Amino acid sequence: MAATLDGTDPATAETWTIDQEEEKSLTKIIVRNVNDLTVAGLRRMCSHYGTVVDVFKIKSGGTAFIEFSTDTEAGLAIQQLNQKLGFNYNAELAQPKETLPSVEPDASAPPQPDEDWEQVSAKRRFNVGFSLPLLINFPERDTLATNANYRAKEGTLRRTDPESFFRIYKVLESFETKKTLDYNPEELRKRVESFQKSYANEQNRFDGETLVYEGLTAKESALFDVTRCVVCKGYGFSYCKGCKTYYCSVQHQRQHYDEHNRICHKRAGGEVASQNDASEVGKKVELATKPQEVLTRDPLPEKAKVFITAILTPDRIYVRSAHPAADTMYLATLGEFACAGLTAVPVQNSKEPTAGDIFLAMYEPLGVHGRVLVTEVGPERSKCVFIDHGKVDFVSNGDLLLIEDTELLYRKVLIYKVCLTDITDEHGEHEKAMQYLAKLRDRPLQMKYRLEANNIVDVQLQTPEGESVNEQINRLIIIPPFGRDSNQYDSTGRGDAKNGAFVMYKEIPQSEPSFGESKQIMILNRTTVLLDSRITWIAMSDLPYLENLQRMLESYGKKVAEFRQSYVPREGEMCLVRCLNRWYRGVCYETAGDGKPAIFLCDYGSMTLVDLSNIRKIPPQLATKTMRTHDGVVEHLAEAKAGGLTLDSIFLDIYLPENEPICADISQRTVTVGLPGAEQEETYTVLNLHELSALIKSRQAE
Repeated sequence: MAATLDGTDPATAETWTIDQEEEKSLTKIIVRNVNDLTVAGLRRMCSHYGTVVDVFKIKSGGTAFIEFSTDTEAGLAIQQLNQKLGFNYNAELAQPKETLPSVEPDASAPPQPDEDWEQVSAKRRFNVGFSLPLLINFPERDTLATNANYRAKEGTLRRTDPESFFRIYKVLESFETKKTLDYNPEELRKRVESFQKSYANEQNRFDGETLVYEGLTAKESALFDVTRCVVCKGYGFSYCKGCKTYYCSVQHQRQHYDEHNRICHKRAGGEVASQNDASEVGKKVELATKPQEVLTRDPLPEKAKVFITAILTPDRIYVRSAHPAADTMYLATLGEFACAGLTAVPVQNSKEPTAGDIFLAMYEPLGVHGRVLVTEVGPERSKCVFIDHGKVDFVSNGDLLLIEDTELLYRKVLIYKVCLTDITDEHGEHEKAMQYLAKLRDRPLQMKYRLEANNIVDVQLQTPEGESVNEQINRLIIIPPFGRDSNQYDSTGRGDAKNGAFVMYKEIPQSEPSFGESKQIMILNRTTVLLDSRITWIAMSDLPYLENLQRMLESYGKKVAEFRQSYVPREGEMCLVRCLNRWYRGVCYETAGDGKPAIFLCDYGSMTLVDLSNIRKIPPQLATKTMRTHDGVVEHLAEAKAGGLTLDSIFLDIYLPENEPICADISQRTVTVGLPGAEQEETYTVLNLHELSALIKSRQAE
């Protein structure tokens, strides 16, 4: 193209012209793996993305060229074609072959300008393997809730617990807090050693993490105010209020009834009752002391101080009375069950467990046995509620122990399920709220409540310092829109353009893969597997964590969905991204001037172009969550491909399927890369997929 200067004669050799290089066309794309599509089919498929000017398909090789009317339509077609799940079109811009002219170098010539930024960014972006995030089929998990078990007609669960003390509707899992014991084993060892040195007794010894107790010396016994059963001289837990006579069990109380009746009346100064009266009283006492084969519980006073025993959700907890007498009784009850567990025999030796049965099982937080109510029986493990704590857990059927003492079996329940009032239903930082409640376990809390249909509802808890527990829980759960409290928002509370705080991708913690054999994983993205044999994967055990994180992002995304001001993230900055009407964590991979930066969805391993209207600033609470998605190289895949193995979409769907559990051996490998003198060690994860490995070995054997 040439422009003629004014005042010159076009016909003369003196004509001056300014040559301009014609702008390179960015409207033609190349599409691969289209053997099964005709020219008409290609035109019809690509017409959804814009006006198709021309279509040309190579007869062999499965490659086609499609030309659009504008470069915008071509770019859209590349993005959409590469995002089609199950197809490997590998669409990109078709660059014309250029032949460089042979010219003599001219040292006096001015330097040529850099290539146009738009063309450079287009090449870089479209050469990246763009893909949509996988819509994961999160597997159903064994729920710890017991509500459905109480609706079942079979079993004796409703008969054992007629007042539904342990009917639980929801239990939240803990994903980030490691489950630890409520005591320090090392501290326990030091205390035991100190005790043994001060009060030597060969019958008491420390075996691993268990204190084996067989008796006290006279000097040791003098340190405790011990009450003895009047019949067997064992430890007495219940007593007569009139004469303070102690008994260790109901059986010994019945055995001593006649003598106790005379002693009690004598100490009270009364005469011995007649035989008829004694007989009548004996019948009443026998009826009163006969244990009922159901769980019972005394009511709480209207205003009470309580201790937390178990945390189901931020608004559902179990508590026990903090009254000194009730506290003493509770600790004595725990001690009885702990002692009973030392000599109890396994249930499987005599019977099969059924729903509604009460047994003993190891309560891990304390390291002692506790009483459990079986709510659901499985082939190998059963769902149980620890009656004296409120914790729900799955217990191996072989670890369930029998309780021989009927009175001990149906001892009164001393804990209460309560429902806190005015707790937010936002799916936010539940973990922090439950950690806060866990720290309050050993503190007496003032409780106000209302009783409705025998349920303790509208509960308000207060710390000894006067702080409202309910309000603090809400402050911990709710994630406010980032920057809302600053003056950088408009009058409607929307927009976010000027807040300077941000989180970079390199600051995000990354969990270590669980190395070993026969691990269950799920492939989340395999877009680049044909290029470098790499896939994005996650351990099946981490899927609940990812599901919980996704719910938190969705909950927060609803708050900021209507923000009007656009937000442009920096390269490498974490942001909140809306894609396919879902919200994801993303990191800005590349920013361009077309308002559609390339965003890497770090939890799913996919790259996509996102309009600025679908990008929001992400709060640090969500941005800094640990990333549990990993990148790995599929072992032997590159060698198999070089050996002639065809890696088409059908092959990948069979041996590298997405959204399905796969068995793999996970290991680590370190290689040296770089030029001589500047070598560096690079460590990466290697995945040996069992089915793929078996196929490759069978081919090699042939």
